[in-house]
Amino acid sequence: MKNIYKLELVRGCESWGVKISLLFGCGISVAQWMFNVLPVAFYQNTYMVSDYSMKYPFNVFNNWIGAQTYTFSYLYFFLIPLFVALPHAGSFFQDIDYHMIEELCIREERKHYYRSKYVAAFISGGMVAIIPLMFNFILTAAVLPFVKPQAADYTTLIGMRSTLGDFYFVHPMLYVCIFLMIIFVFGGILATVSFIATYYTDHMFIVLITPFVLSVFLNSLFSMLGLTDWQMVFFLNPGYSGNRILPIMLEGLIIMAGTFWIFVVKGSKDDIC
Repeated sequence: MKNIYKLELVRGCESWGVKISLLFGCGISVAQWMFNVLPVAFYQNTYMVSDYSMKYPFNVFNNWIGAQTYTFSYLYFFLIPLFVALPHAGSFFQDIDYHMIEELCIREERKHYYRSKYVAAFISGGMVAIIPLMFNFILTAAVLPFVKPQAADYTTLIGMRSTLGDFYFVHPMLYVCIFLMIIFVFGGILATVSFIATYYTDHMFIVLITPFVLSVFLNSLFSMLGLTDWQMVFFLNPGYSGNRILPIMLEGLIIMAGTFWIFVVKGSKDDIC
């Protein structure tokens, strides 16, 4: 049993998809640092000596990519569903296409094969979702002060009425870690959506873009309904100022329950092996 989990984790974490996702994800993070953070760092001294300023420095917590909701930040969170699918979400399709699934199911119980596939896609998807964000945070911390944000200086989108808003101003690093964990979980959940598409298409491309298509559909639907807090591109962003506890819990649980039931519970009983 342990061998199949190890095999799938290695396949998921060492695939070409991981490299491509991290290349583009880190590329967006570096671009945000160069065009949004460095200019602020260069302007810092001028701002601090000006007569009109409140003399509180720009800091890492209100300038890293997870503190904004526009340009590079919006682009990154918009593309997360595509990034998370590349590492391992297409492996089930490949196993069927290359007839590897028969051999694997002979060596291991079918339920362990499906569970290991789900776990590996979940972990690899979550990993590629947060590594570029962590990289950007480190780059930003290298050029801007690591001090607590202040609500009175009006340089952050987060308010006291935002989700965990009061927590953000008291324990900002813990706030960042909590949202990184949320992004990791959602990255993993979205990666597993591709497994469901495998049952309905003969094209790898469709399998890989299914999480992205689902995300765009939900974002568009909630946008038309005027429910901005429910749009994934916003509620996953730590810098978003809305109230998003309910959207995070409901959307996450519904998608995860659906993919787990269809792929792991029901899928392991289907006559594919």
